Amino acid sequence: MSSSVSSVLRVIGGCSALSLLVACGEPAAPAASAPAAPAMQAAAGSAATATDSPELTAVDFFKAVLVDNNLKEAKRHAVPSLKRVLDGYASAKAVGRTLLNMSFDQVEITIEDTNKNVREFYTDKADVMLIFTGVKNDEKVVNMRMVKMEKHNGKWLVAVIKDDPFARTKI
Repeated sequence: MSSSVSSVLRVIGGCSALSLLVACGEPAAPAASAPAAPAMQAAAGSAATATDSPELTAVDFFKAVLVDNNLKEAKRHAVPSLKRVLDGYASAKAVGRTLLNMSFDQVEITIEDTNKNVREFYTDKADVMLIFTGVKNDEKVVNMRMVKMEKHNGKWLVAVIKDDPFARTKI
């Protein structure tokens, strides 16, 4: 059985959307006891077309936590101090639920790049604003996170995840 992974970049109304598609050579039989994985689509601006960009690394980190439930993959995209924090959790779902205070049945991760200053190519730090639009228990949920990225040994890594600046608590 052969499988291929392809990324498709399409332009929609001036915004680029990055859809991750996985195609398998043979159809797999659905497992009866396996829960359905949350659906995810990442929409990115033109800055996220590079192979190793801070925007795509941030999306990969959150995709590993919120969609794939893959803590090991999330740690690959984190600075050493954040890796130590992640080591204190048993699963990626626990990280999403408690550390990030986010949980979705389906989620779309969008890179917000409007009014963004042009990042110089030689800097080793970047700020990435991500918008999470999803569904949890049949209710629409929208969250934002500012992600501070740092370049270590030529690779972009998640350093700090800031809370949603526009979040409101129900009183």
